[in-house]
Amino acid sequence: MKIIGEAKDLRSDTQIIYAQVTPDEYLRIVGNDYGSFVIQRKREAHKAYGRLKDDIRLGASLPTITLALKPEFVDDAKKAIGDEAGLTKYLSMPGRCNILDGLQRTYILDDLKKEDYYFKEGQKLLLEIWIESDLEKLVYRIIVLNAGQKPMSARHQIELLFASLHKAIENEIGSITLVTERDQKRRRKPRIYPLQVVVSGYQAFVSGATELNKDNLISQKLQVDNALDMGETSIREQFSDFIDYFKIYAKLDEEVFRVYSSADGNNQEDDEKSNLRSPHWLTSENTCISFFASIAQYAPSGGGSASESINAKKQRRTKSALNKLVEDISQSAPGSDPLQLEELDAIRMGKSARKINVGTYTRRLLANGLKEYFRAEGDITLVEAWNLAAD
Repeated sequence: MKIIGEAKDLRSDTQIIYAQVTPDEYLRIVGNDYGSFVIQRKREAHKAYGRLKDDIRLGASLPTITLALKPEFVDDAKKAIGDEAGLTKYLSMPGRCNILDGLQRTYILDDLKKEDYYFKEGQKLLLEIWIESDLEKLVYRIIVLNAGQKPMSARHQIELLFASLHKAIENEIGSITLVTERDQKRRRKPRIYPLQVVVSGYQAFVSGATELNKDNLISQKLQVDNALDMGETSIREQFSDFIDYFKIYAKLDEEVFRVYSSADGNNQEDDEKSNLRSPHWLTSENTCISFFASIAQYAPSGGGSASESINAKKQRRTKSALNKLVEDISQSAPGSDPLQLEELDAIRMGKSARKINVGTYTRRLLANGLKEYFRAEGDITLVEAWNLAAD
């Protein structure tokens, strides 16, 4: 590796290092499991990638690959800035960076290496390495600056954020584990969540929508653009709010797992399909989307000075209701139904599947019921909230 320059993004105060490496050096830096926590970009089988592979064989120069130093390595890297030899050695160590832009190129380079192809002498890659540990600054840098620079969907941006920062997010929330779909096994304890589910929850929190339309890029853009048009401070505050609410969500999950474990069947997927009453209820994508969309709809982050005061009151009411719910469930005996999910399931299943989309109806029913519960600051029963939502 040869460091060829340094810069600072003055908007987010993020330190950037530019470096040149050989393809072999690059593959050592990203390590063998560079794609292990990438959920947002499956491997593409596009004609252009075949052409790119041929171009690389001929020694073509590739576009800059963007890496982010993992937050746990940032402090030591910053200490080494100014010591070019020390910083070069530190950044060259395997497995210290996440790939933010360049995964498909990495797959192709790795394929060539495995095919025993010898890269041409003098063939170099240009790396842009972000050095930043502040979670909220990285949220702004990844989502907003990427939105302006790269043609990616809102979903892609959010997945990029969580895939890059999952360890920092785990530490920020405390005592939770985010797992990829490939690592997802039957849960034996609470506070373990599929990353895709949490990504959907954050997307719902940003957009306020229970229908995320993952495959409809235009719809995604319309849903999320307004949120991303907020200033840096507002975006950072919004993410901080999401983390605070997720801390409550994790406490709820702990109590739900304890109370509903006796109702558990033999298959986690079957639990969700046949009956809402499950210790894994809060790992359901429908539940996570509905929970965070309901908060965004009733008590959104930010706003103008007048709406800010109203929203602050609603946020206080929402947190009060949720903390009351945690307390109520904590006093419930195992095998009971403090969330009154049997009643919710009866309402849900009372709708004809021929006339409605059950998943869509479930998300709206949950979100509207939770909003009723927030309005009452937890002073109504959940069965009353579910029935109000169904009317």
